[in-house]
Amino acid sequence: MKKRIALLVIAALVAASAWAAPVKVRLALKDLDTDANGARFIELIEQGMAAAGTPVDIELVKVPQGNYAEKLSLMIMSGDIPDLIYFQGGDDKLAAQGVLEDLGPYVAKSKYFKALMDPHSAQRLASYPYVAWIAPPRVRTPVMRKDWYDSLPSAKAVASKPSVDSYYALFKDLVAKKGAKYGICVTGATNGVEELDAIFDAAFGTTSTWLKGADGKWAYSRVTPNEKAKLEFYAKLYKEGLLDPEFLTKKWDSKEQVFYEGKAGMIPGVAPGSVDVYANKMQKAQGTDIVALPPAKGAAQGLTPFVDVTKESRGFAISASSKAKQAAFAVLDFMWSPAGLKLAKLGIPGLHYNDDGKQYVLTDKYPEWYNGWFGDSFNGFKPDKPLSRPIMNQSALDAGALAKKYMLADKTFLVPEQYVTNWDAMTNLYKEYVADIVTGKKPVSAFDEFVDKWNKAGGVEVTKYANTVLK
Repeated sequence: MKKRIALLVIAALVAASAWAAPVKVRLALKDLDTDANGARFIELIEQGMAAAGTPVDIELVKVPQGNYAEKLSLMIMSGDIPDLIYFQGGDDKLAAQGVLEDLGPYVAKSKYFKALMDPHSAQRLASYPYVAWIAPPRVRTPVMRKDWYDSLPSAKAVASKPSVDSYYALFKDLVAKKGAKYGICVTGATNGVEELDAIFDAAFGTTSTWLKGADGKWAYSRVTPNEKAKLEFYAKLYKEGLLDPEFLTKKWDSKEQVFYEGKAGMIPGVAPGSVDVYANKMQKAQGTDIVALPPAKGAAQGLTPFVDVTKESRGFAISASSKAKQAAFAVLDFMWSPAGLKLAKLGIPGLHYNDDGKQYVLTDKYPEWYNGWFGDSFNGFKPDKPLSRPIMNQSALDAGALAKKYMLADKTFLVPEQYVTNWDAMTNLYKEYVADIVTGKKPVSAFDEFVDKWNKAGGVEVTKYANTVLK
């Protein structure tokens, strides 16, 4: 009798945590639907989840081509709402309209997800429970070719005593002595000068989104004298041909391509994941490794983007109207389980790695595997067999160490709904003036005009609010 009761209890527990028939989960995940290995990747996820007792039938939703965040938001607003959605921005407005599910209870009951969250991720979820992600902060480090680094004293100077001036000297040498068309290339199409800021923001005194002045009051960093001085330096780089003249239209793929071709002496990349990709592709293109460099040191020193704990800038959400919420979150929990991490990090068996019984042998195709769909870190990944070689290049690990050393915790807040429209307009105003000042269409003195317009567009009210919530 006792044995029968025990079996019934076990059966009830299994029934509460799993299901017998596959549950359909519609998934929107950037670029996976166009990846040659995407369909096989999904099949392996389905097989792994079936073995775990949570069978699902995953349907990849095609998001119209173009700006992913914009196209995804338009698709959702039209009524086509996937169950599990990967966001790269645009989620906050949907969350405010009740489109997204509160993930807090799901994470709290998770078997794997919660245990792998770093403190910054846990803080973000507590502050904004609609998007969840497990990855180190997306901090960028500047990188350059190792063969050029080894032959340039100015590169060694940046590594040992980084400053705005030493970077400027290196940019000049990359063009004059190594034949690069320009010292540095960044993606300005969506990020403006954000990738340059990764190197130089702190050197000009900007260490967070909001800065506390000597008077004890908070001011938005992008309207301070720090910003004006920094933009004057950027304009100098552009005028002298040291900054890619097409940076405003460069996207990530074209930015990387000019780096591999030797046209750009340096690019910034998210450490360690993107830097590892750069290292692998540079080896193929030029037969050399890459070197990560520290940020410029001046008034302060650090790498940006600032580590914001108010919300995730990217990650997964679940539709509030979904009929498969439990199954949708189960996909996330599985992907951060040992079986899921193995799949996400090692790729497709027989293609990206082989199991010889004693170890996992990474193939020549492994560097082509994109393992960032479920977090671009190896946080929590402990292979059950030895690997034939390290998964990441040493240069990527070095970049990761620099990112950890120089990351800057942000001081900011979620902009309240009543200010969002104005804030968007103020942000666009900033990007407009930055583009014109850096490219010489407007003089640096136009920065004062921008500040005045920014204040009139809502800056005064938002700044007053900032001084009530920041401590």
